[in-house]
Amino acid sequence: MSIFSHRSIPWQARATVLAVVLAVSGAVADGGPALAEPSPSSQVYDHSKEKGTAPGAHGALTKAFSTTELSVKFKTDRGIRIRGHRFEAADGADADKITALLAKYPGAWIKPLSSRPEKDVTDERVKLEKRSGQKLPDLNSWFTVFVPKGLQSLRDELNKLPFVEIAVAKPAISSPTEPLRSYQAYRNAVGSSAGTGIEADFANAQAGGKGDGITVTDIEVSDRLGNGINATPGSAAAGGKHSLMVDNTSAHEVWAWGDNTLGQLGDGTTTNRPASLTKVSGLTSVKAVAAAGSFSVALKTDGTVWTWGANDHGQLGTGSSAPKSTVPAQVGGITNAVSISAGSTGNVLVALADGTVKSWGSNAYGQLGNSSVTGNSNVPVTVTGLTGVSTAFGAVASGWGHSAAVLANGTVKTWGLNANGQLGDNTTTNNPTPTAVSGLTGVSAVSAGAFHTLALLSSGVVKAWGYNAQGQLGDGSTTDRHSPVSVSGLTNATAVTAGDLFSAAIRNDYSVVGWGDNDKGQLGNGNNTDSTVPVQISGTGSAGTIAAGSRHVVANFLVADLDVWGDNANGQLGTLSTANSNVPVHPNDLANTQWNSCHEDLANRPAPAGAPVQVPQLGGSPCYPGSHGTPVIGIIGAQDDNNLGMAGIAPHSKLQLTHYATPGGPISYATSHSQSGDVILLELQVNGYPVEIDPLVYDQIKLAVAAGVTVVEAAGNGDHNLDNPSDPDAVTIMGRPDSGAIMVGGGEPPSLGGVNCEGSNRPAARTAMAYTTYGTRVDVQAYGACVASAGTPGFQDLSATQTDPNKMYRSTFNGTSSASPIVAGAVAALQGVAKQRGAVLTPAQVRQILKQTGTAQPTGDTRHIGPLPNLQAAINSL
Repeated sequence: MSIFSHRSIPWQARATVLAVVLAVSGAVADGGPALAEPSPSSQVYDHSKEKGTAPGAHGALTKAFSTTELSVKFKTDRGIRIRGHRFEAADGADADKITALLAKYPGAWIKPLSSRPEKDVTDERVKLEKRSGQKLPDLNSWFTVFVPKGLQSLRDELNKLPFVEIAVAKPAISSPTEPLRSYQAYRNAVGSSAGTGIEADFANAQAGGKGDGITVTDIEVSDRLGNGINATPGSAAAGGKHSLMVDNTSAHEVWAWGDNTLGQLGDGTTTNRPASLTKVSGLTSVKAVAAAGSFSVALKTDGTVWTWGANDHGQLGTGSSAPKSTVPAQVGGITNAVSISAGSTGNVLVALADGTVKSWGSNAYGQLGNSSVTGNSNVPVTVTGLTGVSTAFGAVASGWGHSAAVLANGTVKTWGLNANGQLGDNTTTNNPTPTAVSGLTGVSAVSAGAFHTLALLSSGVVKAWGYNAQGQLGDGSTTDRHSPVSVSGLTNATAVTAGDLFSAAIRNDYSVVGWGDNDKGQLGNGNNTDSTVPVQISGTGSAGTIAAGSRHVVANFLVADLDVWGDNANGQLGTLSTANSNVPVHPNDLANTQWNSCHEDLANRPAPAGAPVQVPQLGGSPCYPGSHGTPVIGIIGAQDDNNLGMAGIAPHSKLQLTHYATPGGPISYATSHSQSGDVILLELQVNGYPVEIDPLVYDQIKLAVAAGVTVVEAAGNGDHNLDNPSDPDAVTIMGRPDSGAIMVGGGEPPSLGGVNCEGSNRPAARTAMAYTTYGTRVDVQAYGACVASAGTPGFQDLSATQTDPNKMYRSTFNGTSSASPIVAGAVAALQGVAKQRGAVLTPAQVRQILKQTGTAQPTGDTRHIGPLPNLQAAINSL
C-alpha cells in the first residue's frame, strides 16, 4: 500500500485553474522502488530558518527579484509530489491546501524543479549520501511556481503553510558584469618580470596538465524565452511539417521550428530548424497563430493579420505574386480580426468583430465562399452572405478544400469541397456558398481536418462528419458520414482539433483524448494503432490548448510549457532528432547561446577534447558571438597548438556549455553530465552577490560537490562584504553551512611601473579590486582586469581591424567574470595531473590545496579575497 493519500485537484473554472506539468521524462516514481534511505551523520540545511530573513522570502520585493516566479521547497518528510498531474502527500490535507491556495491566483501553475524521473533523482542522492556520509538536499522537494500577478502575496501565504520549508522569489540572475574597460599575463610564472600569474606553463608541461580527461561546464545567463508558451487559446499551431507557439512574455512573440523550405518559420531564412526553435522576425503582441501546409498566420492583439511562408496560391493575402515570404507581412485592409484558420490547400479564413468573414488563397473547390468555384485570390475577399459569425476562438475552420464557420446563435455553416460529406449537408455535392448544417445547434467551436469536420457543442458533446476511413469521426466505425454524428463517449469536451486524418479533444478534467489515424503516433497513447473511438493520450491531465497539424500535435498544458507528439520527419517536434513520438515529449530547450563555438581558437580543438558542446542543445546558433561566454571558455580551453590567438589554461579539457534557465536546474543538469573530478563554473551573480544566495542553487551546489564535482563560483561584482553582520544578504550566505564551492574574487592585475590596462598608479598586484565582493568566504582570487581571451564584435582591441567574429581577440575582459574562469582552468589542469597520477582530488582537497599553495594577497589589504592559485606549488604538493 502506498504511504501517500491520493487527492485529486478540484479543478476550478478555467480562469482560476491550477495547472500542473510534468516533464516528459516522467517525474514519477516508476521503474521500481527508490534505493533505501541511509542514515548519514549530518543533517541537511533547513531553509525554513530563512523565511523571515532571506532576501526574496519576506517583505517587499525589490527589482532584484522576479515578480512572476517563485522557488518553493516543501518539507521533505511531508512527501509532497506531483504525479499524474495531481498532488500527492503523506497527509492528503497538505495536497488540498496547496491546491486551494494556488487556485486563488488566476493563471498560477506549478511544476517540479527536475525534469528527470523522480526515482533517478532520489537514487542519485542516496548513492551520494552513502558515499559522502552526509545528508544531502532532496531536489524532488523543490518546485517552481509561476504566477501572473500577486507573487508577493502568494509567497507570504506559502511561507505560512507548515509543510512549506521556504518560498522565495526567484532572484534576478546576471553575469558578473565587466565593470572595467581598458596579454595573457595570468598564465605567467610566479615572480615573472611581466607579473605573477598562475604558473599555467608549468602545469601544461606535466602529464595531464592541460586538463586531460576533465570536463568543465560553463553555466551562463542566457536569453531564454521567459515563461514559455502562452496559455490562451490559439497560442499553438501545427502545420504540415512545422510548428508555432506564442510565448508568455509581455512581448508575446512567436517561435517556430521544423521544416522551413518555403520560409514558413518566418525567421528570414529557409534553413530548417529540426533541433532548435527560432523567433519569427519582427512579430510582437500576437494573440493567436495558425498554420497549414507550408505557411503560417498570426493574429495580433490590434486585430491585424500577418502571414509568411508559401504563397503559391496567394495564401499570404498580401497581393504579392512572389512564391514565398520568409518574414511576416501584414494582410491589408483587416484591422478587426478575432479568429483565424489556415487550410492545407493554401487558403485562410478570418472572422471579424462585425460578424463577417474574410478569406483568400486557393479556391479550387469554392472554399473561399465568395460564390466562385474557380479563381484563387491573393487579397482578402468577403465570404458571401455570411453574417452573425461568432467572435470566439474557433469560430472559423478550413480543411483540405472546405470551410466552416460558427454563428453566434450556435449554428454552423459550411462550404467548399464535399466529396466525402465534409459539409455535413447529407450530400456529396460541392458548394461554394455557405449553407447551414442541418440539425446542429449549440455549437461553440469548429475544426476541420483534411476531409472531415468537428463541432464542439457548449454541452461538451462533439459532433463529427465527413471522411472516416481511419476512424477520425470517432463513432466506432470507419464509415463516412454525410451529416453530424456524435463522437463516442465524449460528452465533456472543452476544445477540439482536427488533423489530416485524426482528431483530438481536451476534456473538462484537462485530459486529452485522440482518435483516428495513428501511423505516426499522433494519438499520443504509446502505440501506433488507429482507433475509431477516443483514447486517452499518455500523461495528460492539465491541457489548456491543443493544435493538430497534418500528422503531429502541439499542446499547451496551461503552464508556460508545451508538449508535442506524432510525426517528426522534418523536426516538427523540435526534439533534436527526426524520430516520431507516440507519447508527448518536450521540444528542445529554448534559449540563445552565449558562446561562439565557431571561433578559430575553439572550433577545431582536437579530440578527445573537441569543440565545445551545448548541454542541452540550445535554440540559437552555436556561432553566436556572445561577449561574455566566448572569452570565458577561451580562457579555459582555447587551442594551444594551432599557431593562432591564445592558449587556454586547460586546452585539453572538454568544454560543456549550459545556461541558468536549463529545466531541472542548471547545476543539477551539469552534475548529471559530469564525473568525479570534473568542474562546474558558475558565471553568475545575484545583485553583486554570489549566486548561491539562491537557496535552490545552494542545494544544487551541495549535491554537485558531494558527487565529486568541483564548483567554481564567482563572488560577484557588488563590492559587498560577506562578513558584514548588518547586511541581510551576507548573513544569509554566511549563516548556512559552507556549500563547498570555490568562491572567486577579482584581484588587481600586475602593473609594470605602476601602469596596467586600467591606468597609472594602480594598487599592488593581487589587491582586491574596487568592485569585487569580498570576505572570509571568498577562497581565492584571479586577475579581475586586463585579461586576454577570445574577442567579439566591439570587444576586439587585439584585432581592431578584424571583421570576422571568429578571429577576434581582446585584452580587456574584467570582473569576477574573468577571474573565475582562470580559477576553473587552474582546477582542470590540477585535476588532469592528479587523474594522470592515479586519482582525482575531492572538491575539498582542490580548494584546500589552492588556498594553501597560492600566492598571497598583500597583507595590508583588508578586503579578503584569498591567494592567487600557483599551479606549480599545487602540483608539487600532490
